[in-house]
Amino acid sequence: MFAHALRVTLALLLFRGGPQDFPYSVPLSRACAAIAVVSSLLLMAPLAPLPMALAAALGGAGGLAFFTRSLLRARGMENRLAQTLGAQYLAGALFALAMWLPFQAMAPSFLALMQDPEAMEKLRLGTPPAVEAPAWAALLSDLLFFWSIAVSVRINRLAADLSMTASVLLTLVSLFVMLSFVVFAQLLAMPLLAMFGDLPATAPAAAPTV
Repeated sequence: MFAHALRVTLALLLFRGGPQDFPYSVPLSRACAAIAVVSSLLLMAPLAPLPMALAAALGGAGGLAFFTRSLLRARGMENRLAQTLGAQYLAGALFALAMWLPFQAMAPSFLALMQDPEAMEKLRLGTPPAVEAPAWAALLSDLLFFWSIAVSVRINRLAADLSMTASVLLTLVSLFVMLSFVVFAQLLAMPLLAMFGDLPATAPAAAPTV
């Protein structure tokens, strides 16, 4: 069944088929959620302490589940939840794994930025400092991010029978919801930091995977 789910997800990444083709199985959706959490954790591990990276991964997965359930319930299509969530989680996991290499290349630059008080002050004042990250890594990560948004728009549109405009707007709302869950989860995880050392000057809230 997982092999079938993977084939459907790869087709979705190429904008073929839809979440209705995803195997219907609640255990499979839970397994896909676990895969999404682990892949997000691997992606963020170089940029944040373990508790914060894990909190970001769990928060992103929880925010996606909350948004998707709310959307389908509002549309009277909650019976599509398992398939839609499974497709979203597995697609997000594949994108997170694809982003791992460029994130590894950019991690030293971002860590140096977070440890530079002058650069952080510029950020607070709205002046983005120069970050000497490899150009190929930045370009590839941006490309994968916008590709993931486009796939999520397609999944939401087909799952909830939305217009393209509504799907784009609601997918952007889903990013805000996921980010809110990430921030809240990281706040809850902060007491655990004493077990893993000090928090960097500014802990990055993980960009949620779709």
